[in-house]
Amino acid sequence: MTDQRFTELLGKRLAGEISPKELIELKELLSKSADHRNEYENLTSYFNDENPTSNNIHSVFEKIKGSITIPGPKPVQNIEEPIKRNFTIWYRIAAVIAFCICSFAAYQFFLSDNNADNKHVGDWKVLQTPGKDKSKIFLEDGTQISLNSNTQLKYPASFKGKNREVYLTGEAFFDVKKDPEHPFIIHTRHMSIKVLGTAFDVKVYENDSFIETTLVRGLIQITMNNKPAEKIILKPKEKFTLADKNNVNYTITPITYYNSLDSTNNNLMETSWLNDKLVFKNQTFASIARNAERKYGVEIRFRDEQKKNYTFTGKFEKESIDELLNALRYIENFHYKKEGNIIYIY
Repeated sequence: MTDQRFTELLGKRLAGEISPKELIELKELLSKSADHRNEYENLTSYFNDENPTSNNIHSVFEKIKGSITIPGPKPVQNIEEPIKRNFTIWYRIAAVIAFCICSFAAYQFFLSDNNADNKHVGDWKVLQTPGKDKSKIFLEDGTQISLNSNTQLKYPASFKGKNREVYLTGEAFFDVKKDPEHPFIIHTRHMSIKVLGTAFDVKVYENDSFIETTLVRGLIQITMNNKPAEKIILKPKEKFTLADKNNVNYTITPITYYNSLDSTNNNLMETSWLNDKLVFKNQTFASIARNAERKYGVEIRFRDEQKKNYTFTGKFEKESIDELLNALRYIENFHYKKEGNIIYIY
């Protein structure tokens, strides 16, 4: 138990997320064990190395992995801490991430199951954002969440226990209040996302053919519900996309800027909805239509399936749905007809 506690504290120390109380505990463990002091010095020296190589990272990871025994037979979940470092030194940090994953896997065995926390949570609340509308909420821990249209968030009146857990359907942008002692977990139908303090967008609409998570800052760990042993680490300015929600084949790509010369968050396409903008770049008409339905509170139906494959690039903010469609008609040949809240494309 002492060794596992040491590896957990050392992981937090190297990740920059250790509390003053835990730092005192770590120093006490170091004073009592020469082996612990050697391990601490070796890993600290590696982290401070200005020229780490991928081979070094691999050897360090294998050494750490071989030194940790994860008890069985209980299933183990990993906890990943966000790293407040210069993100241009990711090769160096990769070794620390590997260390944290292994260390916290062993530590997680000694935690009670997450469901036990839910028993101590206060009354659950549900926030539903209808079509065309958006909403924003501050949770009792200081976390700020912006909800896109047609989105539902289930959250407790107050957080109890080891984790802060919420449930999401639709799309929301999370700015999570940092609390190293209580990881924040977003549960969706297809995956869960674990963080400590970070900002990111989650898009999990059931009528979309994909799910998507875009990380603006911090560090998050993604776990697919049908493959819980695999932990996917997302770094800043990266986007996780699962194109087929029935399997675990995913991609990690850079986030998308509408103007390649402007890398500010205001030019970020994945979060443009926060500013009530409809932005698309080489995107299919079918995909644009789904986003337009949420922005304008309408239903769009295609009577000609081939027109779903038209691709467009554009940015719309204050324009009406008619102005949007008429602008697209200048690029591709199609017609539309409105019947109440339904728009037919033909």
